[in-house]
Amino acid sequence: MAERKIEKLTKEKQKVIKDLPPLDKLMRGTFIQSYLECIRAGCKCHKAKKYRHGPYYRVSYGKDGRMHHVYVPVKMKEEVKQWTENYNKLWEAVEKISDINSRIIRLKK
Repeated sequence: MAERKIEKLTKEKQKVIKDLPPLDKLMRGTFIQSYLECIRAGCKCHKAKKYRHGPYYRVSYGKDGRMHHVYVPVKMKEEVKQWTENYNKLWEAVEKISDINSRIIRLKK
């Protein structure tokens, strides 16, 4: 009985591993789209949010106790957004694999 469950969990784990995103297409951080006000005093961007400049894109992440921001060129927007999504998928997969492994350990007791 336990062997069947372990076999099923092992197959489930292999499926999670098979569905991992490519490791060269990862970026840790949060993809952000923003609109900004400029410094020109007479610009209409100061009157209403709908006139703000943008969108501008960046990835923000924490490292060494500080926040870092990487500007993303418009032509790379979709690619970089996918990289951050892939990073999140990777960590979801790590959590699933850890859960499966802990269940296997309990079954082998």
